[in-house]
Amino acid sequence: MRHILVKVVREIYMKIIIVFLLMVFGCSRSSMAQLDRTAFPFSYLNTNVKSLSLGNATVSLNTFGNEEINPAVIGEEGILQISPSWYNYVDYMEWKHRGLKTNYRLGQSIFGFSFQRIAAGKQVETIHTSLSFPFIHKIGNYDLDLSASYSHVFKNGLTIGVGVNYLYSSEASATTVSAEMVKPDDSWSVDLGANYQFPEARFNDFALRPHLGVSLTDFGTPSDYIRSETEYPMPTTLRIGGGANIILNKKAYGRKVMEVSVLQNVSKILARIEIKSNENGLYADAMNPFKALIRSWGTYEYYDGYVRGKSDLSEQLWWHSGVELKLLEAIALRWGYQNAAKVEEPLSYRALGVGIDLYYLVFDYTHIKNDEDDNLLVGHHWQITGRIPLDGKRPDTILNVLFD
Repeated sequence: MRHILVKVVREIYMKIIIVFLLMVFGCSRSSMAQLDRTAFPFSYLNTNVKSLSLGNATVSLNTFGNEEINPAVIGEEGILQISPSWYNYVDYMEWKHRGLKTNYRLGQSIFGFSFQRIAAGKQVETIHTSLSFPFIHKIGNYDLDLSASYSHVFKNGLTIGVGVNYLYSSEASATTVSAEMVKPDDSWSVDLGANYQFPEARFNDFALRPHLGVSLTDFGTPSDYIRSETEYPMPTTLRIGGGANIILNKKAYGRKVMEVSVLQNVSKILARIEIKSNENGLYADAMNPFKALIRSWGTYEYYDGYVRGKSDLSEQLWWHSGVELKLLEAIALRWGYQNAAKVEEPLSYRALGVGIDLYYLVFDYTHIKNDEDDNLLVGHHWQITGRIPLDGKRPDTILNVLFD
């Protein structure tokens, strides 16, 4: 009799646990998720050209400029690094992006700051449709993004980082035909990240240096971004991945002859909108961001134009791949591929890029293409990064090899 009672109690406990887990981790059909249902959607876009050319598969890299993917970056002691950015995103409208990033390392601490401004320009005639632009937006507005970051490097190869972002959106019209103006709004978000550089394994002809990384970006408070009566979630994104650098054990002119980096990442947008009801009927509202962290792992409903569809977990994942071949620590050839989630498929792309590192100046270029050429990122992108030594030291560069 005792064994039967124990068995019954055990089954009851198991059922309670199962129901609890379903309640916590399940996702009801009343929730929706989609990148074009998030506030400040431009904050999701990565502006680092090197990372773009590697398919955004850079969560395990700790180089300057990668803060939008992972705030855990390192710098060079006594070196101020500065990188401006300017892009024109063209779809059925024109958006102008202008920005500046900088960081400085002091001992084991790295301090960073960035400023970005996205302004909506005029409506243009293109072959693209509005569906190829997977963001909500206002007409004639501008968004500001001010970010400060801090990283700490540990001696065991671990780097952790945190970033704080202030976002502001100006007053603007919600549509081209609407006379009603959407009030200005702002929000705060945080970025968290870590990466680990494994000890280098040496072999006869080459050395192997694996690395892993994880980050959670744009985690913050919902915003009345485009409608004063509706809150939209931030484009919170979880990224995880790794890679390895394969370094040839041979030098020429005192520099490594060749280094190959192979990268693979996966990411997921953790943003949800709930359908709620009141005395006036049904309405949509952002899910609490902490709740969304847990409840963003099931099937959700989404809108494809005016048609409602469903997306399971496997269709919500973004896959990122990248390969870099570096010669003499100065010339880099890059290939990247980003396979976006089902709903955001227009943001999938292939990329080819090149980098030239003259130490004091670094030039990065990439060309982005997708099958339909309907990606707002399609085209040519380039970026210049400056390194300013503040410690009086003048390190040798590839220019010494060429001109000495």
